[in-house]
Amino acid sequence: PGRVPTTRLGRGQPCPTPNVSLASEHAATMIQFDEHGFRRRVEEAVVTLQKLLHSTRRPTFAEDVPNHSYQDKYLLAEFLTNCGLAAQCTCLEALGVGTQQLATLVEWSASETVTLRLAGRQRCTFLREEEREVESKAKVVKESTIFGKSEQKVVTRVNEWFWRIDVEWELVAYAGTMGGPRQLRLQGRSGSAQLKTTTSATPEPAGQVEFIPTEVPITWLLQQVKLPGGLVGAAHVLSFKIDRDAEGCRTPRRNPQVEAALHAARELCAWSKRVCQFMNQRIFSKAERCAKVQAHTGRDGFLALIASTHQPSELFVPVLPLFEARPAEEEADAAGGDGDGGDGDGTLV
Repeated sequence: PGRVPTTRLGRGQPCPTPNVSLASEHAATMIQFDEHGFRRRVEEAVVTLQKLLHSTRRPTFAEDVPNHSYQDKYLLAEFLTNCGLAAQCTCLEALGVGTQQLATLVEWSASETVTLRLAGRQRCTFLREEEREVESKAKVVKESTIFGKSEQKVVTRVNEWFWRIDVEWELVAYAGTMGGPRQLRLQGRSGSAQLKTTTSATPEPAGQVEFIPTEVPITWLLQQVKLPGGLVGAAHVLSFKIDRDAEGCRTPRRNPQVEAALHAARELCAWSKRVCQFMNQRIFSKAERCAKVQAHTGRDGFLALIASTHQPSELFVPVLPLFEARPAEEEADAAGGDGDGGDGDGTLV
């Protein structure tokens, strides 16, 4: 967060010798970084944030707060990472990871790799064939000098084939390898509906078909969660910190702990996109195909599979890299508790 100085780290601290591997990874990441887009999104979020804060609060970018120390940047990086981890834990909660389940997963992560796995299957079954007559809207009129006018309608016989489509999906968390003793079912749903075709060819592969599962490791995330006193059911806390004394620590952004946090976040983000693709292609698309038959028969069918969804643009993510300048007396009161705020004038929002 903020701008990294190129000549000195702080007050009288010389810049360390650069680490080639960390510098290469950092350069590769910065190529994808859109500073203009980043600032625009933060500024838009600040507008929303102002509606929630007192009118006297003025959060702003760290670089716009004078006289803050370099230590404040480390605190900001830790604060933001813990906020991001809290948001990820909220996502896990929405997926079915309650307090009890979270305690179990945290315990597993101490000795084994913990993985989230989304899997599903479908079955297509032939039900019946029906034949019905469809009258044409056009009429054929015949005139006769003896019998007068007569009307005739053209009737077409139509054959229709009906199929039952069953789909189910399941989200589980497991430790070690899939199928082992440590496995936790988080949630799952199933549904079925009828599909009508005008040919005898199966609309989906016949029989049961297993979907290719999608997985993501969440071990690192779980290892940042601490249960106070180890008590199950107690509120969890997030314990991410940057080891300033580690050999690989260069800046608040370039250090092993932040790199690990970004790597875990990217993996979870990529998995979330695969989950959306899975649901759209395997679940929702079939619901749309069966919609007309559902409306005709009055059955819910796949509608039981579709939960309410939100567009990403509708969500407010409160992970903002902001400082706030405070009067000296307030700053002294805030720093009096733990002395962790550095020696600058900036305060984390």
